Amino acid sequence: MVETKKINILHLYHDLMNLYGDWANAAVMERELVSRGFQVELDKKSTGDDIDFNKYDFVYIGSGTERSLFACMRDLMRYKDTLLGRIEAGVPVLSTGNSHELFGQAVTDPNANRFEMLGLLEFETKQSNSRVTGDCVSKASFLGQVLIGFINRAGGCQQGDIERPFYIKPGEGAGYSATKEGIRYKNLLGTYLTGPVLVRNPPLLKYFAELIIKQTDSPADIEACKNDEDPFFIYQEKSYSTALKSVNPPSS
Repeated sequence: MVETKKINILHLYHDLMNLYGDWANAAVMERELVSRGFQVELDKKSTGDDIDFNKYDFVYIGSGTERSLFACMRDLMRYKDTLLGRIEAGVPVLSTGNSHELFGQAVTDPNANRFEMLGLLEFETKQSNSRVTGDCVSKASFLGQVLIGFINRAGGCQQGDIERPFYIKPGEGAGYSATKEGIRYKNLLGTYLTGPVLVRNPPLLKYFAELIIKQTDSPADIEACKNDEDPFFIYQEKSYSTALKSVNPPSS
């Protein structure tokens, strides 16, 4: 029998950044990796908790209110150097909803209050009093796959010359006239898509699972351990296929 390494998952700010069932992204990743034969430990951490980012093979953070985002930022500054160091080392990180704004230079609210962020990437978010909401379809440039999702974020725009990995339709993207959104840097991926993104999009789930596995010392053929007869994954694929048939994928 192949001996596999235990994989450690961190669901960061599981309580404050969890608006639309975002918790399911960490849960479905745990299930995906277990189905591939791994032992998995899923930790949930929030403000005030001690966090050893060096322990984790995958970090997930979901969406929250603007107030929650700023509260998390104040707490996360304690670990800025460690977290950014792990990202530089290639640890997979998924950030959905407005949480990916944490990795920019700053967020300016509608009252012109400017909040410093982690500063990993050269972009800033400027909010307005309006909101951008609705179902959308996006094509992931790095996957060649169409993703389905939902956006509910403060209006405004993001400014900065960075890689935007998602071509979005009919949503508003990074700004009202933008057709692209999200951030990508090494194995960090951020998107305004919110809710159970990994549940709704099996291609993205598999993409991150393979990134995580590559960070371990386990054999590359661990895919063979996956139980393709699992009813959960069968219905997940069917749901994704059905949703795609009801939309017109955007062109890149």
